[in-house]
Amino acid sequence: MRYSWILFDADDTLFDFKRSARYALGQTLVDFHITPTEAHFQVYEGINHEAWLAFERQEITATDLRRVRFERFMDAIGEYREPVEMNAHYLQLLSQTRFMLNGAVELVATLKSKHYKMGLITNGLHEVQRPRISFAEMDKYFDVIVVSDEIGVSKPHKGFFEHSFEQMGYPEKSEVIVVGDSLNSDIKGGINYGVDTCWYNPKGTSNLTEHQPTFQIQRLEELYTIVL
Repeated sequence: MRYSWILFDADDTLFDFKRSARYALGQTLVDFHITPTEAHFQVYEGINHEAWLAFERQEITATDLRRVRFERFMDAIGEYREPVEMNAHYLQLLSQTRFMLNGAVELVATLKSKHYKMGLITNGLHEVQRPRISFAEMDKYFDVIVVSDEIGVSKPHKGFFEHSFEQMGYPEKSEVIVVGDSLNSDIKGGINYGVDTCWYNPKGTSNLTEHQPTFQIQRLEELYTIVL
């Protein structure tokens, strides 16, 4: 067994976040009397992505994040709805989704059966991530679950990984691998903390950053060849 611990990112690594977010946003728009269009989804996704990057850079707080993304979205589409209220409605719907990426459940179930210890490490809001993990019945597979909103620091910052390792009982770093889709948060964070990393890159995107993962996979099942 090359690794005793596998730390998985949640969204876009195991959970189908795009599908979940589009469902929640579409229903939110309907409930706030706006007819959703593909353009709405694309505009929101761009704004939300930039907001999360700002949060990861510690330029805005989680409270700011809850407000500014819908504030900017409403400005962009020329509508007005109360942004905090709209965000709360969206988060409530998002928290009830359970869409998983193909092969994700089978992967963690197999690794659990082979006695790997696993952690779920996510940059997310606690009122969304905890219910989603529970609704998807994924919590039973993980020994440790760390949500950035609950500890006040997010990936890629060292404090996030320090907290995770504390929860894990401080295993040897050589026995731990981080698996995630984000070069900026998962791979950069893992590298900076001194552990091996595996970039889940389903679209085969070119890596134009300085963050070089130990491994790269395009399909989740490829992880078996790395850890088994």
